[in-house]
Amino acid sequence: MYAKYSTGENVVFIDTKKLPIIKKKLRKLEDQNEYETHCLWKGVTLNLKIRDIGASLHRLEERQRAEAQERKGKEIQWETRLFHEDGECKVYDEPLLKRLGAAKH
Repeated sequence: MYAKYSTGENVVFIDTKKLPIIKKKLRKLEDQNEYETHCLWKGVTLNLKIRDIGASLHRLEERQRAEAQERKGKEIQWETRLFHEDGECKVYDEPLLKRLGAAKH
């Protein structure tokens, strides 16, 4: 990754090839909510491994559209659990800096 300064100078920001590979620590799929990232994207990850990206992305997007249409038909408001609205933006409720600050106390 490179950083480009306002002067136009490009410098190496971080060399990802020199970073160690750190495996993610995840809860088991059966212990996760169906809308948690790992559950939602498991098909995409599998298809990335077999180089069939479009298929699972398409299925995930279609599922999300169908669920949104169903909520709209039933006039159900989508409620987020981890974000709140701030004007036109959605803000994560537990940002890293907040969590790090809580860990210090």
